Amino acid sequence: MMPKISAVIVITENPPYALKAIQSINPFVNEIIVGAVRTNNQLLSVIKKNPKARIVQLPPDVPYADIVKEDLKKMAKNDYVLFIDPDEIIPPKTWKVIENNINRFDSFHFPRKNIIFGKWIQNSRWWPDYQLRFFKKDTVNWPRQIHPIPKATGKEYKIPSEEQLAITHYNYSNLDEYFEKAIRYAKSEALVYIQSNTQLQLTDTVRKALTEFVSRFFANEGYRDGMHGFVLAILQLFYYCLVQMYYWEYKKYPDEKLEVLVNSVSQFFQTGTVESNHWINKKYLVNPLARFKMKLINRVIRLFGRT
Repeated sequence: MMPKISAVIVITENPPYALKAIQSINPFVNEIIVGAVRTNNQLLSVIKKNPKARIVQLPPDVPYADIVKEDLKKMAKNDYVLFIDPDEIIPPKTWKVIENNINRFDSFHFPRKNIIFGKWIQNSRWWPDYQLRFFKKDTVNWPRQIHPIPKATGKEYKIPSEEQLAITHYNYSNLDEYFEKAIRYAKSEALVYIQSNTQLQLTDTVRKALTEFVSRFFANEGYRDGMHGFVLAILQLFYYCLVQMYYWEYKKYPDEKLEVLVNSVSQFFQTGTVESNHWINKKYLVNPLARFKMKLINRVIRLFGRT
């Protein structure tokens, strides 16, 4: 038998799947704590009709949900807590898995099926995209930071990475939505560097951006998702550049040494070429003659081009 469960959901403005997200959990939870940030009054009026719902008005300047989840968790009346985002739908079959294992584990990681630009993205680290979502209240601490890694104690369980058990995550529906969220997160991340007086070096950003693209598109086979995989890898690369640019803006647009700029450009193109050629060869994505040419190019770069 399932214990009593408190659900926590943060709703900003008027997300299109919020009511469906709540409907997907409503039969299985006893309390739904809704953190509202600049939320549409019409949407809130519908939510208020749910006797399980408790609305908590949050400051309008909350930049992202993760910094308030720990506070909302502490408001939960029950010993078990479920976190869900307003663009996530949990299938009924997943609850049966939880019920069968709840007495043996303290926290549960859910596979997540990301729908991006109208397509389920099955590669490039977008699947199974495990997320810690259900846990005993006192076993998980949610750090108040961007892209947090929750601190969990006790025994953890990974729900099998099967489509029928996965959270459906209606992620980015279009490019405007991606850029709106990326800008908001990049500003907040850049501000963390400023407030902590931590230097964000351009060369480090170039390295991280390249690693992000290469790992997603090649190593984690984003190319199998076609144009979707390519665009998403480029966008994830650009995100790191966006953080660097907002950091530069917060610093009041300081100039940079020419040597640093030149080295960054050289690093981007030379390292990008070497890494791309390496993975194209390793994954056999082109014919033997093209692979031979790429190996030759890499040897020349390693001998003469890179410093």
